[in-house]
Amino acid sequence: MSQIQLVHYNVYIPEYNVNEGVYVDKSPYTLYERSAIRYECRCRAGASFCGTGQFKQHIKSKTHQDFITNYSKYFKEVDEAQEKIKKLTVENEMLQRKLNRQQQKINHLIQCLDEENDVFQDCE
Repeated sequence: MSQIQLVHYNVYIPEYNVNEGVYVDKSPYTLYERSAIRYECRCRAGASFCGTGQFKQHIKSKTHQDFITNYSKYFKEVDEAQEKIKKLTVENEMLQRKLNRQQQKINHLIQCLDEENDVFQDCE
């Protein structure tokens, strides 16, 4: 029987070489890795690779070489913005949780004060 499977792609991002000041290709795979994750490259639509062999073959293409040369011009800012958005989203969620905890403490203290006031009024 045929089954529908979800295929998840990770986006390939080249590494920055600080010494030379350029972006270079570094394989996201370890040597002899099994169950390799499929990566999608933005050098052209539909370009993807899975495994070290396909990666090495892919980076030899002229389209990919042009992509690496112009990466800082077209894609660097987008990737940095996405990372910053992800970081700020996580930070925002943590602050929201902290705010909710503090609000629960305040509500609990207000409720306790109301109960104490009711007790004192009953005593009179």
